[in-house]
Amino acid sequence: MPTRRDVSDLAPNGTVITALRDGVAEMKSRADSNPTSWRFQANIHGTFDTPTQPTWNRCQHGTFFFLSWHRMYLYFFERILRAASGNQNLALPYWKWTDQRRLPLAFRDPANASTNPLYTPRRAPGMNDGSQQLPLSQVQTGTAMDFTNFSSPTGSGLSFGGQRVTQPVHFTGPHGSLEGSPHDVIHGLVGGNGDPSQSWMSFPETAARDPIFWLHHAMIDRLWKRWLDRNEGRSNPVGNSAWMDTQFTFFDENRQQVTMRGRDILDTVNQLDYRYDDDPSLSGIRVPFTPAEVEVATFAQSNSGDDGGLDRTLLGASVGEDMIELGARPKRVSLQLRDEARDRVAAVARADAVPVEERVVVNVEGVQFDEQHPGVAYEVYLNLPEGERPNFQSDYYVGNIGFFGVGTYEAHEGGHGGHPADLSFDVTNIVRVLQERGEWNEGEASVSFVMRGLVPSAEEEESAEAFAEQAEPQEEPPGRPRVERVTITAGG
Repeated sequence: MPTRRDVSDLAPNGTVITALRDGVAEMKSRADSNPTSWRFQANIHGTFDTPTQPTWNRCQHGTFFFLSWHRMYLYFFERILRAASGNQNLALPYWKWTDQRRLPLAFRDPANASTNPLYTPRRAPGMNDGSQQLPLSQVQTGTAMDFTNFSSPTGSGLSFGGQRVTQPVHFTGPHGSLEGSPHDVIHGLVGGNGDPSQSWMSFPETAARDPIFWLHHAMIDRLWKRWLDRNEGRSNPVGNSAWMDTQFTFFDENRQQVTMRGRDILDTVNQLDYRYDDDPSLSGIRVPFTPAEVEVATFAQSNSGDDGGLDRTLLGASVGEDMIELGARPKRVSLQLRDEARDRVAAVARADAVPVEERVVVNVEGVQFDEQHPGVAYEVYLNLPEGERPNFQSDYYVGNIGFFGVGTYEAHEGGHGGHPADLSFDVTNIVRVLQERGEWNEGEASVSFVMRGLVPSAEEEESAEAFAEQAEPQEEPPGRPRVERVTITAGG
């Protein structure tokens, strides 16, 4: 069975990497009109190319189709790549950026697109030359993996997999927890700052042209499996007919148009014939998988997902600024709390378990930038004391915001990416801790944004501790990153 392995465990010129290079080179040599060509496959995710084809610009972002659509996309791409490589055992490696934060060596050496089909100059320079790596805060997965619910009500990103919708949506928001971070932020940090012609991974319309895209998404797909392995109520939304039965269109290695549904990709081993190197051990004999068995077993459950939209109670909002500009220096935003926030927070502090509609949520609304992607991300903190150094391992840390797939409406009309995005963070436990320590004021709160770019590579990190912590202001990012408003709500 083809096994997707951690790319850092593979020899740079070994069998798998050689086959990967051969397959990518063969796909790149094909005419763009060929459905099995590199450009055509990339355009299925997104493109600025015209005239468009019916199967282009079909990636699913901002809904609970995010994980399932990308699993289907990778599955057929992998089949095309395997056939193109001539190695019938080839499986996509995955980039385990939680352990190896530098760009994999095979994708940056040799640094020549003519001789190395895995290399492209259209990335952040520090990633391509190996001198820099992803910051620790931007590869943490704990926030997403701790969610036990796969999906959330329409309008809410407080779930592992995203908000429920009744039909496909190419791009919308809010993004689910795993998609928002680390998925989105890694896209922007790898692609770097610039426009789509310079920074492929930073924009949905060009991201899949970069060979590292496929390893990044193999890692996201792997994390979906590891999330399910944690049990404690974690399960796929098999009771939701839209998720299970909506058909998506792709092409196989024979250029044939094919369709696939959520019910077809529940089991990568028995339905899709691939596994990850850290999957639980396989039994000696693989038992054929019958989708109908899942239907019988799971449709008896409540049809979670048909619960309408989101119900929020506003507890507080930012004051004093029409637009909150983000830059190199930390930005502290004051929030004025309403009277009802006192009782809500006190109830949360006393409760052993807090239902979804009562949980305290920080909402960052209208995340956007102009046509130049900032190439950075921002850590978000609640009530970070003035003068205290930001630390994502502290009790004040809320999460991260990235800029993949967002922009201004004006930029979208001009052809360069997305709409402003809304992001939500469950801060119930943070508020409880602050309340117990006497650090929660009844009338006001603050949310701080701290810019994080690439940090020195592992070899340099110890001698460059101050830079790694980014204690000093850096160069201002392009694109005028900003948000429209910050709110605190009950429910979200």
